[in-house]
Amino acid sequence: MNAMLPTIALSPYQFLEPFIKAGGKITVDSREINSGDVFLAYPVGNERQLTDNRSYITNGLNNGAALVLYEPLGLEKILDKKELDKILTNDKCIAIEHLAEQAGHLAAYWYKRPSQSMYVVGVTGTNGKTTVTQWIAQAFQSKYKKTAVLGTLGAGLLGQLESTGFTTPDAAKTQSLLKNIQIQDVGLVAIEVSSHALDQFRVNGVEFDTVIVTNLTQDHLDYHGSMAEYANSKKKILDLPGIKNFIVNADDDFGKLCLIELSKKSNSDINVWAYATQAEKLSSLPSSPSREIRKILANNISSEQDGMAFEVLINDQSFGNIQSQLIGSFNVSNSLAVFATLMANEYSESEAIKEVTKLKPIVGRMELVRGKATQAPMAIVDFAHTPDALEQTLKALRPIANQRSGKLWCVFGCGGDRDSSKRPLMGGIAEQFADEVMVTSDNPRSEDPEKIITEILSGCKLVEKIQKNSDRATAILQVIRQARQEDIVLVAGKGHEETQEILGKRHAFSDQLHLQLAMGGAAV
Repeated sequence: MNAMLPTIALSPYQFLEPFIKAGGKITVDSREINSGDVFLAYPVGNERQLTDNRSYITNGLNNGAALVLYEPLGLEKILDKKELDKILTNDKCIAIEHLAEQAGHLAAYWYKRPSQSMYVVGVTGTNGKTTVTQWIAQAFQSKYKKTAVLGTLGAGLLGQLESTGFTTPDAAKTQSLLKNIQIQDVGLVAIEVSSHALDQFRVNGVEFDTVIVTNLTQDHLDYHGSMAEYANSKKKILDLPGIKNFIVNADDDFGKLCLIELSKKSNSDINVWAYATQAEKLSSLPSSPSREIRKILANNISSEQDGMAFEVLINDQSFGNIQSQLIGSFNVSNSLAVFATLMANEYSESEAIKEVTKLKPIVGRMELVRGKATQAPMAIVDFAHTPDALEQTLKALRPIANQRSGKLWCVFGCGGDRDSSKRPLMGGIAEQFADEVMVTSDNPRSEDPEKIITEILSGCKLVEKIQKNSDRATAILQVIRQARQEDIVLVAGKGHEETQEILGKRHAFSDQLHLQLAMGGAAV
């Protein structure tokens, strides 16, 4: 077999078919290869962040790969001539142009298209992906019996997630995880779709039924370079094939752009839902001759200590009230995304309201942490790690702090080896929307924590009033000891995470545990 046979002569599926076997894998990780498996080797990323596993082709072969499909473009730049010649003359190695774009489809073919037999909901956006996917899995359990999630918290049946280390794993791993989910008789799976995943074609081959767009705010500029490129990556989800329902946050400027794009689509077999907490955002939606945009509004929103209450309007008609267990106006938006998904799945208005009312808080997302000490403040853990998420979280907690006649404290840091431009922005936001601020470490990774803190403080006007302590555990303890019973303490940035990454090592660390320790231990 000629290893450099032009890809237009034979389909990559023809190469793949003879190697498909029960228990076999198709993978991009040469370390996972067992005898008879297939290795996909191709570069992903851009000039700012590029990974290329083609340098491990020989390792894959040595580990027993029966077939290697590789991207030929630029291969000579990463391999020496001797290794290159071995690959070019090896019958097990087949060159496939544009392999990154085809990898997901090939993996779906290998695993017999697992997403085809499930109802699949994809959720993209800077904030809210984890919350919305978890809530969708909760809300649909009564209909589908078994529901699953693939995202930041892991992959698997709801409540039985196993960590993957990624929001959206690589294309081959995504299909493998979907296969593992599908064989457990799952009826619905909700998938977090990151901007990296869309830019790198990781969800190609996933057959989505419904897609939700929550918002777009600053994040991941270390990878995308600009907000425009970030937005362009996110918008790719609108062009994935076969989607029946698009559900979009009309409060968000990016959501408005997505609705404009959707209004231009000529195919009339898609449904578009727009949700909002601001009526004026729905009144100015683009019109489309091919379809009506269905409008869902949360009206008369009120904040209480144990949740939010609001009225649901569909196309200006009231269908009742929701009294939720969830804190924050942004969680009203997230609730509307779930409500729209239920409606798109042919639930009645009353059934959808009932399911949304039952939604439970997610670990690390506006999570109330209780301790034994009776005089302890109200403590909240949230994953907010972007400027917008931190602002929205603090704004959500402000009315509750006012009701308690207490101060609002904010303990946070910024991750190392990530977008550094957001650091001063988050410092300024914390100073503006909290009464007291403690700047500490997040996951400093390879960076000096003190340097990160200095960059955060550069966005503050009254630096002398900001406390700082690079030891996160001690910082939490200091704040709990200073705060009064009527105060609220927000510990932001890590949420569900159970480790802290410092100089290449992950150390056990839980914001929840350290809060409980500071408040006299876990409440019984």
